[in-house]
Amino acid sequence: MASLSEYLSWRGDITFEQVPLTVIDALLLSHLSYLNLTGIVDVPQRNKEWTLARTEKRYWELHTEAEFEKCVSFAVRTAGNLLREMARTKRFGDLVLRNFVSRIDVAAEEQFSALEIVLGKKESFISFGGTDDTLVGWKEDFNMCYLSPVPAQTDAKEYLEEVLLGSGKKVYIGGHSKGGNLAVYSAVQCKKIFRRSILKVYNFDGPGFNKAFIESERYQDMRERVETWVPESSIVGMLLEHEEDYRVVKSRQNGFLQHDATSWEVMGAEFITTPAVKQSSKRMAEGVKEWVNSLSPKELETFFARVYEVLTATDAKTLGDLNTDRLKNMTALIHSFKEMDKKTKDMLFALVKAVVTANRKRKQLPGN
Repeated sequence: MASLSEYLSWRGDITFEQVPLTVIDALLLSHLSYLNLTGIVDVPQRNKEWTLARTEKRYWELHTEAEFEKCVSFAVRTAGNLLREMARTKRFGDLVLRNFVSRIDVAAEEQFSALEIVLGKKESFISFGGTDDTLVGWKEDFNMCYLSPVPAQTDAKEYLEEVLLGSGKKVYIGGHSKGGNLAVYSAVQCKKIFRRSILKVYNFDGPGFNKAFIESERYQDMRERVETWVPESSIVGMLLEHEEDYRVVKSRQNGFLQHDATSWEVMGAEFITTPAVKQSSKRMAEGVKEWVNSLSPKELETFFARVYEVLTATDAKTLGDLNTDRLKNMTALIHSFKEMDKKTKDMLFALVKAVVTANRKRKQLPGN
């Protein structure tokens, strides 16, 4: 077995002209949109292009190691480490990065980021960022259970169309976590004239969609070009509905921590696979789906509004702000909801506790 770092050591001296994009390349590129590249890739400079190597150098001029070490988002930490390793390779160092966008809109309950990576004269990779550690980003994920489209999905579609407009290029699209969902949504919902330019869509442990979406003609037309990967104990990727065939990759971690793609096992230019996700993940996913289907959209909206209210009641803005002491205060707030029945309160408490516990486990990982 090998890791993403070992893949970079093995394949790093071979250009994309010599060996085309692999699924491991797609996962690596999908992580770059997690990084805050504001002031770098979004700033045009005359006669200069932001290669990945130049971007990495400038990123560490703007962000100190001390700042990076305090970052609680495992996805951002992973992306930062991968950027450093990728910049030192021939395969990735000279790739041009452009069209970076990032926005967090608390009022609209949106967290969105995207990046174009130029692979050659006629091909690009569109990378959509997943959920970071902001609570508003997680609230938008919750909203996907009852609302379609959410703001980030609409922005992903518009971003893809803007990049493709008049370019004549072919594109791969990918993302990790929510970014995988955005990759699929943008490919399915973009105008027909643009869909012919899409080579493949990579969804790395991203949540699915409602039944109406996956039964739509547009989705069925794109289905064969969608490649979905989830770890053995997938939780995020098993949420909502998937009709495409998903592939299961082995991981060195357990439970929710398998969502960290650096734990996924690699052999050569492929993942090491296993026949199916673990039964515990299937049971959890089915339980969540059954619960979601038992409630009306309005009831789900009310429930997740309560989740967000509880998580932010102690002035927390990010997952890193949540801890065991704050959990006690949040528990007291849940018990104060007079209009909520016991079953719903229990579900609310379990979800809040799971978020806090997962955050605590991430902090215990080496390097955190």
